[in-house]
Amino acid sequence: MTIAEHPAGRLYVPGATATAEPLTPTVTVMPRAVTWSKVDTGFYVASKAGEYVGSVDTTPDGHFVAFDATSAPIGRYTELSTAKSAVLSWKPERTRMRDRRVGRIVHPIAASAGLVAGVTAAFGALLTVFPA
Repeated sequence: MTIAEHPAGRLYVPGATATAEPLTPTVTVMPRAVTWSKVDTGFYVASKAGEYVGSVDTTPDGHFVAFDATSAPIGRYTELSTAKSAVLSWKPERTRMRDRRVGRIVHPIAASAGLVAGVTAAFGALLTVFPA
């Protein structure tokens, strides 16, 4: 029985039979990946769809300094991979403040929803063990 044939289904029509509709091809849009280019000795630039994301420059003592999309320094790292990760995960201060505000609002709501779901599941389990 399909949902179209089921009384609880939105498309229920008594006596109707379900027909399979032809599938239409779908196009999946993949987000563009960040690409790193070595533009000079010890200088790497990250871009995404042609837009500048940030860069990593090598210091004379062998450390790596990561820069954000505004060319402001993010930090100094001992490994190139760590510096590149810092560029990709960096968020501006305004965005980080907004995320903290949203988190303070969303976390209590999510905890309450989890509590309600847990109580509902426990009550449902009790009803199956001890039917009314």
